[in-house]
Amino acid sequence: MKNLNVKNLNRKICASVLCATLFLLSCERRALAWSGVLGWIYEAGVSITSSISTEGGLVFAGDINGRLHAVYASSGQAAWVYEGTNSIIGAPAVFSSAVVFVEADGTVTALRTADGVLLWKHSPSSDGGSETTSDGVAIGGGKVFYVRGDGKLLALSFENGRELWAYQSEGDLRSAPLFADGLIWLGEQNGKFSVISPESGKRLWGGGAGGAVNTPSVLDGEAYYSSWDGSVQRIQIKGVIPKWRANIGEPVNTAPSVYGDTIIVGSANGQVVAFKKADGSVKWRFNTKGGAVPGATIIADGLVFVGGGQGTLFILDAATGEHRSTFQTGGEISARGAFAGGVLFTGSADGNVYAIR
Repeated sequence: MKNLNVKNLNRKICASVLCATLFLLSCERRALAWSGVLGWIYEAGVSITSSISTEGGLVFAGDINGRLHAVYASSGQAAWVYEGTNSIIGAPAVFSSAVVFVEADGTVTALRTADGVLLWKHSPSSDGGSETTSDGVAIGGGKVFYVRGDGKLLALSFENGRELWAYQSEGDLRSAPLFADGLIWLGEQNGKFSVISPESGKRLWGGGAGGAVNTPSVLDGEAYYSSWDGSVQRIQIKGVIPKWRANIGEPVNTAPSVYGDTIIVGSANGQVVAFKKADGSVKWRFNTKGGAVPGATIIADGLVFVGGGQGTLFILDAATGEHRSTFQTGGEISARGAFAGGVLFTGSADGNVYAIR
């Protein structure tokens, strides 16, 4: 495992220096509305498998070979690249000058964001398959939380990566945990929605669905969770009061995205569905016609950004679901992008990270 100096990287950046310079100038004077103009392309060389994260002027993307790329958001030039050994999955989590990410074999790694220097690494035990990590990490309360395919939610010390406790689900775990309001929110494959104590790893309360539950969302004292049985539920956290339960009639495979009075989910059949927050009635639907929606939608500047299995990024009106435009990549968009500073960043199986303003 080693940290590579950008001067020694043997790769080509597809965007020209002139394009990057114009992009910088345009960002400085950009209008409030997102325009859909390509800013730069960073070439990783192999499929981008992780979701995209941004922090401190850097864009983080993991690839199928286990490399974590840190790219300058302003120019698309590489800041540094760290070489792991297995496909990076879920979203790299950035917290307190560190970026933490997981590989498919169960390795959890923390790097210094400024230069990619290794801070610590939590390696899987020798039993192999049971250590398989299913999704990204959550960070909070001095701990790093992640799930494994064998049904364990583990808590590691954020300081040194030492294992602190493990929660054992009754079935597999596939969805990333969420840390919010001082608690861990977890969707389980056995149909449970669980709230876990970050101090002890004990289940405090929860709910249920008829299928595997995705990563929940928490906002303004309410929790939202969706399930592969097609259901979406809204719960008032104080008093654990169910507000409504809706169903789209097909498997929901993304976490709910909350935007104003709207809740948006994606389905395994390529549907994007928006609900009214007040009562759970459907506001609009959009069909990407490209297989499962790969990750939770991004909502910004009054727009919805959603990737498709055919490599198309769809841009929709958040209020009406009207199709505004598309951006085509050369491969499947298999994970969630990120929106920061008026720019949409997305990765693709074509080996590129795109910045679109």
